[in-house]
Amino acid sequence: MSDQELLKRFEELEAGRILGDLDAAEAKEWEDLSKDPRCQPDLSLELAAAAIESNYLEGKGPGLPNALKESLHHGMAEFITEVDEPEQTESPSILRHVFTAPQTAWAIAALFAILFIAKSLTSTPPPQTGDPIVQTPPAPDAAESLKELEQSADDLIRSDFDGIETYAPMSGSVVWSDERQEGYMTLTNLPANDPSAKQYQLWIVDPARDEKPVDGGVFDIPADGSTTIIPIKNPLAVRNPQAFVITLEQPGGVVVSKQEEVVALAKTS
Repeated sequence: MSDQELLKRFEELEAGRILGDLDAAEAKEWEDLSKDPRCQPDLSLELAAAAIESNYLEGKGPGLPNALKESLHHGMAEFITEVDEPEQTESPSILRHVFTAPQTAWAIAALFAILFIAKSLTSTPPPQTGDPIVQTPPAPDAAESLKELEQSADDLIRSDFDGIETYAPMSGSVVWSDERQEGYMTLTNLPANDPSAKQYQLWIVDPARDEKPVDGGVFDIPADGSTTIIPIKNPLAVRNPQAFVITLEQPGGVVVSKQEEVVALAKTS
């Protein structure tokens, strides 16, 4: 066997050894050839392959397809060269030579290129767990809801608020639909409140239902002085409201109002 044929055969076996796919006979052949002074393994390629294997594979991913593995096998063989330099005895010197040699850079580039393609072809997206996220559309704001109620409700009741005593400068209106059990207040010039000290509360007077007014919800007025639209939040059904009353109560509201501070009144009849 000529020197060229010998070196070519050793390069093929060396690539297979690094990839770990030599059978027993090939391993024995490599061992015999490695003793020949004409055949010296390229340490830089082996270290590069070991580094990539430890950082990329680590047994976590699927094996390479046979076609890619064969390409890697042949590609590595192109970078195995005969080393004529004397053997180094100090590890730092060896590593310095390995990672500064020009053939090392090409070998690492080839390995990363092939492994990157392999990862792209073999990786699969992680399985989805749990229920898919359902995005809930944002609720319409009070102005849009009020407009929709005014355009669609056939039994709409509308009444104006009158401010009581010191609240006389305020103005506003209330609209209500018995059929839809839905209503809104539009309030202007009502003083802003401190929610930690006091909150406004709406009461719906419906004598046919109960002698006590029905709670219509607690609300706040912002300090910017703008007109505020407040949705009515009645926990009980109201069928024939005679009046809407706004009071100022403790934070969170009360179950039964003493009506110590009545703010505004809107009569429907």
